[in-house]
Amino acid sequence: MNLAKNHIDLGLFATNIDVDRRFWASTIGLPFDHSLELSEPIVPKPMTQFRHDANGSVIKLNHFHGELPYKAKEPSGYKGLAIARNVEKEIIYKTRTDEFVRIVPRGVDQLIGIGITIHSERPNRLLDFYLKTMDFESIGPSTARCGDTLLFIEKGHGGTRTSTFAGEGFRYLTIQVYDADKTCVEIKERGGQIGMQPISVGKIARVGFVLDPDGNWIEISARASLTGIAPK
Repeated sequence: MNLAKNHIDLGLFATNIDVDRRFWASTIGLPFDHSLELSEPIVPKPMTQFRHDANGSVIKLNHFHGELPYKAKEPSGYKGLAIARNVEKEIIYKTRTDEFVRIVPRGVDQLIGIGITIHSERPNRLLDFYLKTMDFESIGPSTARCGDTLLFIEKGHGGTRTSTFAGEGFRYLTIQVYDADKTCVEIKERGGQIGMQPISVGKIARVGFVLDPDGNWIEISARASLTGIAPK
């Protein structure tokens, strides 16, 4: 995959925005960068996205202005986040929606940026999708790499198929490319499923979504600030 940014981003939705913002900024220690206002047709209601930096990846904390379509009882398969830092030993935290956040010594499990743990009842099928359909790199029997971001695929209760990526907790990944339309077509040609056809988000980006075999949402984004190309 032709990446415009060497890091995958992680999107999640807050259930208490003030508490969740303190968790990511103060407890986890991720610098706040800026916020974005987003609305239909990307999401069914307006939302404010608070963007925090994690080794070049963006942790997108979304405040949905309305009742979220999906609750924690209908989770995604994205269960954990690991962040590499210059620490001597691992520190583990838990979000209010029961995902785990690990702060790990840089280099552990080949991690230099962030790693995302995905649970699946059919982990071999999921790994095959990320390697063959998404064109990630294999670096171990259950680990895939895209840029400097790792995916750790483990046996467990997998994702819930949903009509939108908006729901409590960890909900989607974002991969930055140079051409979102072309990349979505290529993923579909390799057997992937389109969750949302690419659309323009003002002058910010051109974005579409694909789904993995468990129904987890993956945003394919061509952001103008990274590509130098205005959305169509």
